[in-house]
Amino acid sequence: MVGDHNYSSLKENDARCIRVSSQFKTLAANTDRTAKTHTIKQSLEEHLLGVGAFTAQFCRALPIMASEMPPLRHHDPLARPTGIERFKWQNQAFNLCHNLQDATREHGFFGVNMASTGAGKTIGNARIMYALADPKKGARFTIALGLRILTLQTGQSFRNNLKLTGDQLAILVGGSANKKLFELAYDQRAGEFTNIIGEYQPDDMPDNDSQTFGSESSEDLLDERVDSTIDYQDYEALNLDTVIASPKARDLIFAPIVTCTVDHMIQASECKRGGKYIAPMLRLLSSDLILDEPDDFDQADLPALSRLMHLAGLFGTRVLLSSATLTPDLVTGLFEAYMEGRKLFNQSQNKPTPKVVCAWFDEQPKAMMSEQCNDISDFQDTHRQFCEQRARYLAKQPIRRQAAILPFSAQYTKDTAPQFYSTLAQTLVNAAVDLHHQHHETSAEQVRASVGLIRIANIHNIHSIAMPLFDADSIETPKDTVIHVACYHAKQLLVLRNALENKLDRILNRSDSTISLFEHAEITQAVTDNPAKNHIFMVLATPVAEVGRDHDYDWAIVEPSSMRSIIQLAGRIWRHRPDKVAKTPNMLLLQYNLRYFKYPNAKRPIFTRPGFETTQFKPPSYDLAQLMTSEQLAHVDARARIQAPNETKNSNISTLSDLEHSVMRHLLNNPKLNYVNAYWDSKATANRTYTYLQQISPFRAGTPQDDWLLIPRIMSNEGIETLAAGFDVYHREDVFEKGLAKSSTQNKTIAPFTFAFTHPQVKPWLSTSMTDALQDIQSAYPDQSLRSLAMTYASVSLDRITSNDSRGWAFHEFFGFVRQ
Repeated sequence: MVGDHNYSSLKENDARCIRVSSQFKTLAANTDRTAKTHTIKQSLEEHLLGVGAFTAQFCRALPIMASEMPPLRHHDPLARPTGIERFKWQNQAFNLCHNLQDATREHGFFGVNMASTGAGKTIGNARIMYALADPKKGARFTIALGLRILTLQTGQSFRNNLKLTGDQLAILVGGSANKKLFELAYDQRAGEFTNIIGEYQPDDMPDNDSQTFGSESSEDLLDERVDSTIDYQDYEALNLDTVIASPKARDLIFAPIVTCTVDHMIQASECKRGGKYIAPMLRLLSSDLILDEPDDFDQADLPALSRLMHLAGLFGTRVLLSSATLTPDLVTGLFEAYMEGRKLFNQSQNKPTPKVVCAWFDEQPKAMMSEQCNDISDFQDTHRQFCEQRARYLAKQPIRRQAAILPFSAQYTKDTAPQFYSTLAQTLVNAAVDLHHQHHETSAEQVRASVGLIRIANIHNIHSIAMPLFDADSIETPKDTVIHVACYHAKQLLVLRNALENKLDRILNRSDSTISLFEHAEITQAVTDNPAKNHIFMVLATPVAEVGRDHDYDWAIVEPSSMRSIIQLAGRIWRHRPDKVAKTPNMLLLQYNLRYFKYPNAKRPIFTRPGFETTQFKPPSYDLAQLMTSEQLAHVDARARIQAPNETKNSNISTLSDLEHSVMRHLLNNPKLNYVNAYWDSKATANRTYTYLQQISPFRAGTPQDDWLLIPRIMSNEGIETLAAGFDVYHREDVFEKGLAKSSTQNKTIAPFTFAFTHPQVKPWLSTSMTDALQDIQSAYPDQSLRSLAMTYASVSLDRITSNDSRGWAFHEFFGFVRQ
């Protein structure tokens, strides 16, 4: 495993590199012995002279990158104090940072914003970075987020709320399909069609004459679409066109503010070949960095995040971390990486050894702190004080999320799997009925409705739970109750998942207390079609529902995987209704993770994918009743994450939160040299020269994926399209290279499957057919055929079929994709 790499293996790698270098020098010396190699050497020298000239020009441009790129100046929406009560902490944060301007230029800046969900962190972060900037030079910063949809949401929020134009804010949107689906949803909510993120060019699919290149150096510097309206004629004097030829890369580098995914920025420190590190590296060199929700990432991704922090310090960048659930060891580890990088920056600039300016923010009045930190101990002491103060504040807040353990026990074998899942489905239905009776909304006709979330940790269990729900022989429900089920996960066609998310976004926006659930067509139609006193609307989802969606549920049931996921999911209960107080549990936690039943005697981790358990760090039990304290259940908030016990060695792990703190401390705040701190530690400087660490701890390694297109079968008669039954499957890369007409179908890889929904009181909800979803898009683009729209929007990424797992996939429009 990645976590088992130690310093001895790093030293072996350095030794190998030194041996190879020595051998190369010997070989180079011997090349002078023949005339043939002399000619080769002469050609090589001429080539190197050309490369040297280009490199010299590039190096001369680097200072321009840092000081002459267009900034944001005199922007009143960022400087003006807010009068909204719950956002007034931003004014104090702005004033604090304005007074730190001079010190941050000399010593760097490392900020931590732990304000609660709904307190306005996103805008507050922008105001903090704007206040830190020299008003004469202006502000430049990058907001790096974990999800593409957050990039679009944040970018649009900035354009609307901060009055930022296209030449002030660039948005990396991850392809025109994602961009247009976002725009269409926005237009439908606004009631009109407006192209909110720049001009649309349907370039996801090239024509049949398009060429492909095998060399990484010939690839575009950016994989993603960039939306920006910068006029480069204003900056012709900088003469950077020959250094940065790509228009998309120039958009990214020039824009004063950029919203993008962390995946893009992290290429600055992770790229192993090709030139994709150039644009993000130059962006990092010339702007400050806001890292949004850095604790969203799996622990396997955190070494790469640490390398990015070191590079930010090395480039003199100011950094702000933003999340309400940051653990002390995660923050400390990233600070140390940043500080070591900043030391090198100050040394290169003939500045004194830095005393990094650190600041802590949240929504409390007069709670913000700032301190110049010489070392880790200074930082840890102040961070601990801030977290203790924040924990006292959280403890005094009204209890809005209260949890209880949902008992469940059953035998699992491959032969008894159907019975196991049927028992589990019945347990979930019974629990949902109980929660519904405690937390619901009543119509004028005395019909009661509630919308709840059932979060399952691993996607392969979703379908096994969902299918028994619709079996009349398996599930019993109260006679006066109808259950409406939606299936929400990532293994779904882009167009169908987008249609589902748009409906959930609208239904679960509960900000306006005057709008009832019964005013939504999807609710009223379900109630009308299935008369009953009680209607339970159940969203069966994977962790995709935890982050990135601004949804407000009435209640939730959670399969446990980590304390962080429990806290994050709790934030989706009554998210938009701050006045509600929990007098009874509105959140149930399944007693065991489902992997426990499948591997009861195995040594493999149970709380994983997602989760923090490893072969080295294991909990004392898998019974959640023994892993959470009564205090943690009675008041679910961030205290279990932001405060760590004094000792979290493996032998002292007693709770689920202890497990997470142990892993974080071992990984990011380890006093011994490991494969994380070896990147910046002075005893292992060679690791920044080679890509060994990037190879053993890559960012978002994940499971290899293949991209597929499902094209509906359509007959055309005199220019009129009519639908035929079924669909054809294509490998997306084939269509990208050859065009649809010259690509071969792969119908054996993904086959359709049918399902009978037989339960009279359990109904599928928010289901849309692929053709209906495509026709909805076609109404906005009537000049495009359904097949051309399908090439853009009817796509999915699925785990690659390998010799170890050669099973194909089955597709159903409600359930999504299921392994055959």
